[in-house]
Amino acid sequence: MNIGKLQSIDFFKNQDLQYAFDGLTKVLNREMISSYLAYLVQTKSPFTVCLCDVDNFKSVNDNYGHMLGDEILQIIAADIENTIGLKGVVGRYGGDEFMIILDGITEYNDVWEVCHKINVSAGRLKYEKAEELNVTLTTGITRFPIDGQTYEELLAKADRALYRGKMKGRNCFVIYLAAKHSNILIQSNKEKLYSSMEMISRVFNILTAGDDLKKSIKSVIQYLSSYLMIDHICLQSSNKICVEQIHALCVVKEFEFIENEMIFKEMNSSGLFFLNARKTLVQTGSMNLHAALKNQQIQSLLAIKIENNGEALGILRADSTNIKVWQSAEMDLFVVTGKLISVLLSKSGMTLDEIFKD
Repeated sequence: MNIGKLQSIDFFKNQDLQYAFDGLTKVLNREMISSYLAYLVQTKSPFTVCLCDVDNFKSVNDNYGHMLGDEILQIIAADIENTIGLKGVVGRYGGDEFMIILDGITEYNDVWEVCHKINVSAGRLKYEKAEELNVTLTTGITRFPIDGQTYEELLAKADRALYRGKMKGRNCFVIYLAAKHSNILIQSNKEKLYSSMEMISRVFNILTAGDDLKKSIKSVIQYLSSYLMIDHICLQSSNKICVEQIHALCVVKEFEFIENEMIFKEMNSSGLFFLNARKTLVQTGSMNLHAALKNQQIQSLLAIKIENNGEALGILRADSTNIKVWQSAEMDLFVVTGKLISVLLSKSGMTLDEIFKD
């Protein structure tokens, strides 16, 4: 932490900074950053507060160990501090959560620019002990006095914005807007489980609602697109895209067929393949698939094999033009959807090409 920067801020001039810093990351600790936020509210100084989570940090600890996890937190904390420079201060708010306060910055475009730089910079970080690792951030943002008049109100709305960012797929930032985010209800783990079960049940009902399998498949693709808000979802056979849905907000308006074999080679024994960041394909030597995705501006991909009695018929595929951390609930939903389509194809005795022949 830049002590000189802190000493230029009125609040910190009167503080004993000896115990103001987090022992691991060396940024402000929770008590000090929280006190600074409360001070700005009390003095009615316009500011922006950002709650920033390291995405899927538990899996980093589980797969790489806590020592590397600690090192990653140190690197990320230093990167955030370097990125915001004199525009604000950062503190460690929780285990893998940081609080950033931008004093005097509240204009939407100015906040957007700072948070965009934070996310882009974090996404480019390299870790010597895990070169293949790509760590991303999700941030929820509120502004004083625009979004709230109290400490508690500001943090509650920042939490809603953060939750919205996680539901969008992480690796993003959400600036709280009352018209868009005031009705967001943060779900408990139990509620998330029920929500996931409800989605799977709805997919089952859509696919088995009638005798027209072609119509049912089109309907389930539309449902997945609207509910998960993924840029592109398609079902492709051995030589073409049979049906697809491109999200209205997607920057790419046309997607192309990708050779099944390129994806099949990456799948696990269950016929599932997921890719959070395209660049990892370079590290694994999958250059043909990397080139195919780059040609369509696809950064992340989720795919499940469609098959009949062991014979591969095609792929259910989801594409994102941004780096995206696929969540287990999303993967579960795609696996169930793909397997159910496979069962229904087997029951019909038809291939995808036969169903979508026109």
